[in-house]
Amino acid sequence: MLGLRPIFGRVMRPRLSMRAGVRAVAAAFLICTVPAPSSEAAEQSGALAFRVPAINAGLPGAGKPIQRDSPRAAMETFLDTIDRNDYARAAHILNLNHLPTDRQAERAAGLALKLAFLLRRYGLVDWANLPDQPDARVLPNSANQTPPYKRRTVTLGEVKTGSDPAVPIALQRFQPEDGAAAWLFSPYAVTRIDALYRSTGDDSLRAWIPFVEDHPSLEERVDMVGEPSLWEWTAVAVFLLIAIVVWVIAYYATRLLTLAVPRRWRHLVPRGAPLAATMIAAAVFRIATDRLMLTGPVTVYLGGTATFIAVLAGVWLIVRLLGDVSLAVSQRYIVPLGQDRPDNRKLKTQVYVIRRTAMAVIGLAGLGYVLSEALVASGLFDDIGLSLLASAGAAGVLVAIAARPMLGNVVSGLQIALTDPVRVGDVVVFDETWSVVEDITFSYVVLRTWTDTRLIVPHVELLSKPFENWSKGGEAVTRIVALPVDYRADVGIIREHAAEAVADDADWTGDPVHVEMVEVSVDRALLWIWIAGVDSRASWRLHNKVREHLMAFLRDHETGAWLPRRRIVMADDAPDGPESLEHIAGSREATAEP
Repeated sequence: MLGLRPIFGRVMRPRLSMRAGVRAVAAAFLICTVPAPSSEAAEQSGALAFRVPAINAGLPGAGKPIQRDSPRAAMETFLDTIDRNDYARAAHILNLNHLPTDRQAERAAGLALKLAFLLRRYGLVDWANLPDQPDARVLPNSANQTPPYKRRTVTLGEVKTGSDPAVPIALQRFQPEDGAAAWLFSPYAVTRIDALYRSTGDDSLRAWIPFVEDHPSLEERVDMVGEPSLWEWTAVAVFLLIAIVVWVIAYYATRLLTLAVPRRWRHLVPRGAPLAATMIAAAVFRIATDRLMLTGPVTVYLGGTATFIAVLAGVWLIVRLLGDVSLAVSQRYIVPLGQDRPDNRKLKTQVYVIRRTAMAVIGLAGLGYVLSEALVASGLFDDIGLSLLASAGAAGVLVAIAARPMLGNVVSGLQIALTDPVRVGDVVVFDETWSVVEDITFSYVVLRTWTDTRLIVPHVELLSKPFENWSKGGEAVTRIVALPVDYRADVGIIREHAAEAVADDADWTGDPVHVEMVEVSVDRALLWIWIAGVDSRASWRLHNKVREHLMAFLRDHETGAWLPRRRIVMADDAPDGPESLEHIAGSREATAEP
């Protein structure tokens, strides 16, 4: 009832109505009668701590209290006790509940030392990300606009062991039944400390470095992984010199392969020698640094850089070899454009498109591997990665809009390869320009025109406009010679001369020559002569040859009597007088369909 006194006091005020007072009393009654949530419900709804019966019941008492009420306090206590060589006290920051009670004290100091080594080895202590609040509250800032929320897990980072999944190293808040909540290293990480420690390297190259102890103790190794020392930079310089020597040896050894490979492939070796040597040298440098227990920052940056260079050189080498080999194969086993058949041109088109698609896929896959494994896993671009993730939606939209033309050309290139509307070597008429398809790249088509100039047409532009493909239905192309003649011309004789003009010509397919009178006007008659050539170029030459031959025949026959001419009839010369001129002027053209 003490909690209701202020409410009753406000009821007696004259400014507050009776109805408002009743509402206040009802609200207070409901607050008092609502049952408190159980511990199970609180845990399911995001409680601030993991509830456990006890924390490290097998460890002896720590003496004076241990500061572990916040993530920052727990980390400071752990590192301070390690620096003072008080490993038993440092073990109180580990959750050892997975161990039997009688073995916790025996294993505690060793696990604490190994964990301290891992933290310093991989640079997992980032004080800026360790809150000093007991609930590890996350507050909004310029990079994070989410509402404030509380946490019971703070992840420090991840440690990867070979091909196994990465192990997260985290601090978690635990609430025992009979004590205060405490931040401890998670049981998941503690159970894997031994495996992570064994995967840090064999340190086999330490024996080759003077003035350095060959087999330091665990305590000494923890002290040595602090700040980089002079001997570590000296070792790195030696490894770098060895990598340069390995590059020179690998380069000339690769060049010697030209003596062992067939002659037609020898030109590929010099193009790949520098990249192969770079990949081998970077791999040797990375292997050497892995065989020496270096400080965390040295390992992270130099190891990540060596991996980046090795993967980049390897991907570049594969892309270059793939392009050169596919080009050499297409040039050797597919006949040139001037002599090929439709099936060869189709195969060449598919080789071109598949080669460029494979090169793009391999390049993107290599770039993705470098970014994900060599850089992101090394922590070089963590801040950039978080910023990109925060704005992934907007960035994705912007990238999609900006890359729409490029992606459209890429998709259109795949459409050309699959639907086969045009092939390498086809003769096409695009935008009223006669040309030959010389190359099909990943995003555009190269057309060679009559004047040997190149017309670059994007795939989207090519497929969005109609064009003539003279090679689509076969190589033979039929062209029409339009020949105007006088009315007195004998079409049969002209037909015979047209057949004589193409007889025994290598450019002629052998199909009959058709000559038809397709149009008659006031002044002339128009003949169409259909001539079939073996291909587009041959048809062009043959159709010009027939035109020249028939024009020479019309010029010489009866002194050009069959050449078209305009007739003018004088009024005095009209056969029936001026009245017949009206009949002549009213005559119209008569046409005959072919």
